[in-house]
Amino acid sequence: MIKLFQVNIDTCCSLQCVHRDLAARNILLGENLVAKVSDFGLSRDIYESKEYVKTAKSKLPLRWMAYESLFYNVYTTQSDVWSFGVLLWEIMTMGHLPYEGMTGKRMMDMIKDGGRLGKPLHCPDELFALMEDCWKTLPEDRPTFPQLKTNLDKIIHAQKTYASLLHE
Repeated sequence: MIKLFQVNIDTCCSLQCVHRDLAARNILLGENLVAKVSDFGLSRDIYESKEYVKTAKSKLPLRWMAYESLFYNVYTTQSDVWSFGVLLWEIMTMGHLPYEGMTGKRMMDMIKDGGRLGKPLHCPDELFALMEDCWKTLPEDRPTFPQLKTNLDKIIHAQKTYASLLHE
């Protein structure tokens, strides 16, 4: 499933769009478990400037937001890469809330101090390392979506066993 909707994010990036709300709640599963990214209500066009700076007050999904978005109101495709890492974490925890039990301020303080989400139980080391790459403080240190796609392909092909999430 991770690989299926990752292609949709890659498409979004090629359109010069920042989603800004990439989370499990915004992934729809269709026929044959084809996953699609939905809810583009917070998305913004970044065709000319490559970034979007938020100036108006509005409610935003703090638990999925990148460092630069939380502290500087800057959004780029690399901000969506951070959110994609949180989305991978959600998948591997079977839908747990990121930073569960923390207030927004406590979560932000933790992130500012270099803290990140912990490794989910039964998560392959390679996949968690990829998540951690998505959560690098500097956007330029994070993988791009095409790089993520390549790395996910390698991880998926390297896994010899998997757990089916379907009731058969």
